[in-house]
Amino acid sequence: MARQRMDRGIPFGAVYRRLVCTMVLLLVAGPAMAAVTVEIRGVEGDLRDNIRNHVGKPGSSDSLAVRRFAGGVNRRVQEALQALGHYHAEVDVETRRDGEDRTIIIDVEPGPPVIVTRVDVRFSGDAADDGAFTELRQRMPLAEGDRLHHGRYESTKRAIQNQALTRGYFDGAFETARINVNLGAREAEIVLHYDSGPRYRLGEVDYTDRSLSGDLLRRLVPFEPGDPYHADRIAELNRNLLDSDYFRDVRVRARREDAEGERVPVQADVSMSPRNRAGIGVGYATDVGPRVRLNWSKPWVNEDGHHFDSEVEASGVRQSVSGTYAIPLTPPLEHELQFQGGWQSEDIEDTETEKLTAAIQRQRRFTKGWTQTLFLRWERERYVQAGQAGDSTLTLPGMSLTRTRSRGGMDPHWGDRQFLSVEATHPELGSDIQLARVRLGTKWLRTYGRHRVLARIDGGAVISESFSRTPPSMRFFTGGDQSIRGYRYQSIAPENEDGELLGGRYLLVGSVEYGYRFLDNWTAAAFYDVGDAFTDPDSEYREGAGFGVRWASPVGPIRLDFAWGISEPDTPFRIHFSMGPEL
Repeated sequence: MARQRMDRGIPFGAVYRRLVCTMVLLLVAGPAMAAVTVEIRGVEGDLRDNIRNHVGKPGSSDSLAVRRFAGGVNRRVQEALQALGHYHAEVDVETRRDGEDRTIIIDVEPGPPVIVTRVDVRFSGDAADDGAFTELRQRMPLAEGDRLHHGRYESTKRAIQNQALTRGYFDGAFETARINVNLGAREAEIVLHYDSGPRYRLGEVDYTDRSLSGDLLRRLVPFEPGDPYHADRIAELNRNLLDSDYFRDVRVRARREDAEGERVPVQADVSMSPRNRAGIGVGYATDVGPRVRLNWSKPWVNEDGHHFDSEVEASGVRQSVSGTYAIPLTPPLEHELQFQGGWQSEDIEDTETEKLTAAIQRQRRFTKGWTQTLFLRWERERYVQAGQAGDSTLTLPGMSLTRTRSRGGMDPHWGDRQFLSVEATHPELGSDIQLARVRLGTKWLRTYGRHRVLARIDGGAVISESFSRTPPSMRFFTGGDQSIRGYRYQSIAPENEDGELLGGRYLLVGSVEYGYRFLDNWTAAAFYDVGDAFTDPDSEYREGAGFGVRWASPVGPIRLDFAWGISEPDTPFRIHFSMGPEL
């Protein structure tokens, strides 16, 4: 009975708390608090770094673990030095103790290195006549007179093997791969003899889905059956199929295991894009106010790869409907024939227009990013300009040249855009008047750390036998979010005696903007805009300046600007809000 009373007198919770406290004290006061450091003396640079990486640190500060670690340090240091050509090193290892802390001191005298006196690299098989292997040999980090470096030797071997696989030498192997070291003379020779065997060739491409015609699929392939194998051609075909927009998923691979007669078949696992796509977009800009955009497209209309895009847009000042039917030519990703049509109505400042458009154009994309468009456009426009009604019919042949480059996705940190367009017409082409119109411009974006610079210049001219009969869509107006901030959209142009806008024969606008990124997705900006839409070359330019903020939002860049028309006597103020990429 006494024993039972004693057991009940010791609460279980108290015992548990005491055990936990004891364990915590042991952990805190135990050897985990001790520190072990490794100090390397006598060498610097890559020798020191290689020793540190190869030696490492003890896994524990326990005395036995430290002694075991120190016992293997000499061997690991010698291995690290030999990898960099030092075979005659003297290494002294000492362990010092300061209380619970320990320091392992490694004193190194590396000695003179082994020097490469001969490099013998040879290629046999088809690679012997392959210029790519000649260039590879010239770039190899192995040269007579260099310190022996085993890492460079191994990387050279890997480079040869990778080059062989990339270029289709699937049977290649090293006949000889060795380093001969003469320790007494401190000399080494490197011997790499590689027999590539035959170079395989590309075979036919087999598609898992053949909804498109064989002719179109062949035109998407950047090689001919029988061309020498190169992995880049496989990757290029994969990009072509994705960029075509005909396919939702693409995976292209070479079936090396099925090669016949040194010809490798190519497998393209693809799934077609949906026959129809539709989307809706809602936005706002101070130029046009709130706007809604609907689009419908057919990525592939038929087996020949024809495709169709259409769009409907509505805002307070502009409504439009447009459509484009495109036929791929050769090569299909770079060359196509387009048929376009559309209707547009605008009511901006002193201009009211309604326009019907039909066009046929040939578009070509070049390797350096330029896109050339040759077009023939018909326009029927009815308008009221500064209170004067009119109508116009024009048949306009012309050409445009554009290029847009950017890096950084939706909110680029680098990029530029250039464009040039020339169009002209004559009554003999069915036009009401004779005129010619030229537009050109460039825009540059560069980022230096947190600093960003954006600059642009736009210009244009229209030459017409009767400017009063020139439709508003061919005249020039400026002002607004994308031109001269501090002024209303398209509110700058020559005026009549009643102060109503007439539009100008010429356009010249420039801008420079400096931005500073103060947070990851936020940039403060200051800007200066200058320019005019004019008929008289002696007219004074309008100037706008101000500051703003840019937010790289998940849906794209958003800009808010506070701008003043500093060239005006009353210095008008305007807030500009816009969305979309800078380029």
